[in-house]
Amino acid sequence: MKTTFQFIRFLLLILNAVTIHAQNNSGPINIHHITTKIDSLLSNYNENEPGVAIGLVKNNQLIYEKYFGLANLDYGTPIHKGTSFHVASVSKQFTAFAIFLLEDEGKLSLEDDIGIHLPEMHEFEHKITIGHLLNHTSGLKDKYNLLRLSGWTLDDVITNEQVLKIIFNQETLNFKPNENHMYSNTNYVLLAEIVARVSKMSFAEFTHKHIFEPLRMYDSKFVDQKGQVVKNKSLSYFKVDSIYVEDLFNNFSVGATNLNTTITDLSKWLINYDTKKVGSPAIFKKMQTLRHLNNGETYGYANGLFINTYKGFKRIEHSGQDASYQSYLARFPELNLSVIFTNTNGEINGSRMVYDIMDICLEPYLKNKKSISSPKKLLTHKKPIKKGTAYLKQFEGHYWDEDDTYSRHIKVENDTLRFITKNGNTALVPVGEHAFEMDIHDYVGISFANNQMIMTLGDGYQIISEKYTPAQYNATTLEEFTGRYYSSELNAYYSFYVKENQLVAKHTRLGDFKLNAIKNDYFIGNKGSFLKVVFIRNSANDIIGFEVSSSRAKNVSFVKI
Repeated sequence: MKTTFQFIRFLLLILNAVTIHAQNNSGPINIHHITTKIDSLLSNYNENEPGVAIGLVKNNQLIYEKYFGLANLDYGTPIHKGTSFHVASVSKQFTAFAIFLLEDEGKLSLEDDIGIHLPEMHEFEHKITIGHLLNHTSGLKDKYNLLRLSGWTLDDVITNEQVLKIIFNQETLNFKPNENHMYSNTNYVLLAEIVARVSKMSFAEFTHKHIFEPLRMYDSKFVDQKGQVVKNKSLSYFKVDSIYVEDLFNNFSVGATNLNTTITDLSKWLINYDTKKVGSPAIFKKMQTLRHLNNGETYGYANGLFINTYKGFKRIEHSGQDASYQSYLARFPELNLSVIFTNTNGEINGSRMVYDIMDICLEPYLKNKKSISSPKKLLTHKKPIKKGTAYLKQFEGHYWDEDDTYSRHIKVENDTLRFITKNGNTALVPVGEHAFEMDIHDYVGISFANNQMIMTLGDGYQIISEKYTPAQYNATTLEEFTGRYYSSELNAYYSFYVKENQLVAKHTRLGDFKLNAIKNDYFIGNKGSFLKVVFIRNSANDIIGFEVSSSRAKNVSFVKI
C-alpha cells in the first residue's frame, strides 16, 4: 500500500512537471509536446556540428532548456548548460537599462545633449539627446558602415577606442534628430561610453556591479578587450566548400554588442522584467514606452527593444547577429512567456527556427483566442478599359527606385504597355486614367503622375520610382571621374580608373570593384558599404568630389585631391 501511494505521488510530480498551467491565461504549456516539436525542428541537423541552445521561461521559471550541437569544433566540446554565447545586438537592452539606472539616480537625463558627456563629438546644428541615442533617432551614421568604408574588414581586431575615434570624426548626419528612425549601432556605442564616463568605471564593470551581480548572472560579461577569457565560450562557424571554418568576430566595441552570457542567465534577466529585483517600476515602464517622431508617428522601437504584436499577442523582442552568431529574446507579457535562442551555426536559418519555436509555444493559447481585429481588406482588380498606342507611349521610360536601388523599364510592345525588369516582363492593363494593373493573379496597381511611377500592392503598400534618363558613358567620357579622393571624416582614400568602358574603384585594403552607371554622375557599387556614389561638381562643371551612401550611412563626403 505504501509502495502504491509513493508511486502515485511520483506520477503526480511527473505530470506537474510536464504540464505547467498558465496563470490567468488560456491553455497549458505541455513540456512533452514542446520537446517533441523542437526535437523535430533539429532532426535535420547533426549534433557533431555547431548548434543551438533554446530556453523557455513561463511564470518566472526556466521551464525548458535544449542544448544541441558543438560549442567548439577543435575540441569537440558540446553545447551545454554552462556554454557562453555572444548574443550580438541582444546586448542593447542591457545598455539601455544601464542608462535608466543612472537616470534613476539623478546622474543624467534622457534630455541631456550628448555633447555634455561626450565633448569630442562634432557640434551638429541640431541637438542630439541621450533619448535619441536610445531610440535610434539621432541620425548618426552606423559604425559598421563607416568602418567598412574606411577599409576595415569585420574580422579585423577593432577596439572601442578606434570605433569612438571614427564616430567623433563625423561631421554630418543621416537626418535631423528625431525626424526619422534608422537603426544605428553607433548610438549604443556612445551610450556605453556615457555610462562609463558618468559612473567613472568601465562599462563592463558597471554592468557587472549593477546588473549581473545583483541578478546572480554570474556567467555574463561584456567583453571589451582582445584575448579576454570567457569561461565555456562558444565559437561561431560557417561552411566554405562544405567544410566548417571559424567565423571570427574581433570587434571589442561594447554597448551595441559583445555581451557573452548563457541561457540560464538570460532567463534571470527576463524574469527580472516581471519581478523587478533590479530596477524600479518606473524604469521598466519608461524602458518599454514608445516615443514619437517630430511628425507624431511611433516606430515600434523603445530603448533597445522592438515592441509589436505576433499572432494577436503583444511581443517585446530583439534579435542579434555578428559573424555566424545569432541570438533572439522575446517576451509575451500577457502570457508571462519568454523565448531564448542562440545559434553558432551559419548554416542554420536561425530566424526561421525562432518563429517555428514561437509558433509551437503559442499553439495552446491560439485555440481559444478570439481575433479582435478584422482581416485587412485587400485591393481587387478593376474592369479593364481600352487605350490606344499613342496614349500608352507617354508612360514609356526608365524609372528608378531609390530605396531599393532598382530600375524598371516601361515600354510599349505590340500595342501593350509592358513592365520590364531584369527578371522578365509583364503586361500592364489599363483600368483608368494613368492607371494600370499587372496582368497577374495578385493585385499590383501601377499609376503615373509627375514623372513618377507608383506601384501599389494588394495590401496598399506603395513603391515610388522616379523617371530618369539612363547614363550613356564610354571610356572617354568616364575619364573625368578618374583620380584620387580623400575623406577627412574616415581618413580614407579611394582611386578611380577606367577599364573596359566601366568605372572601377580602388582601395588599398578592399581591392578593386566595378561601378555601374545609372544616371549622369550617379553610380552603384557592389562592395561592402560602397553602394551609391554621386559625384559633385562646382560652378564650372568640374568634378570636385563625391558622396557615397549605404544602408545606414548616407552621403559620406570625399574630395578630389
